[in-house]
Amino acid sequence: MRRGAPARRPVAQPTSVAPGPNGTPEQAAVRAWVRVLAVHKRGLSAIRDDIEREMTLPRFDLLANLVRADGQTLASLSRSMLVTAGNLTGLVDRAARDGLVERRSDPTDRRAWRVHITPKGQRAFSEAERRHATKVARVFAGLAPAEIETLIGLLDKVKATLREAEPDTGTLRRGLPARKTSNLPARAARRTGFSAAATGKKKRTP
Repeated sequence: MRRGAPARRPVAQPTSVAPGPNGTPEQAAVRAWVRVLAVHKRGLSAIRDDIEREMTLPRFDLLANLVRADGQTLASLSRSMLVTAGNLTGLVDRAARDGLVERRSDPTDRRAWRVHITPKGQRAFSEAERRHATKVARVFAGLAPAEIETLIGLLDKVKATLREAEPDTGTLRRGLPARKTSNLPARAARRTGFSAAATGKKKRTP
């Protein structure tokens, strides 16, 4: 120690968080992700085999979206179903050919078309939904009702995190003007390239 100089304080060394019994948070997240994918793959396979006797999952997804909100534009359906505009057009064309949906001109925009479910489509969806609900109940048969509610809550939290990570078209990016929202559905569809309900091999044309 120098004469008259105050004693130096020891420099604190950075501390690292010790991994828990299940490893680091990143490792735990990877394990959870792998399990989500595995359950999704097996559950989707079981449901697909049961429903696709009379209706493919992409068509079921289309009708389900129209039952929830009838008269959507192709852009809105593309965004909610996470499919490309080209794939969606073919899907709607085939469903219209079979009398399940129909296109109608938008009364407020002559350039736009809206897709509506027909009575035949509603009947077909109701029958498929009944089989779908029965099969899904079997998938979750190993969980108590309270456990299912807990699982729903946890998945909702993950979903909210993913939504927060999505680009916000209303904010400025490095001084550039915000993107126009009119092109958002097509861009979102190009980024994903597939529908969540259509994951898995196709057995026949919807």
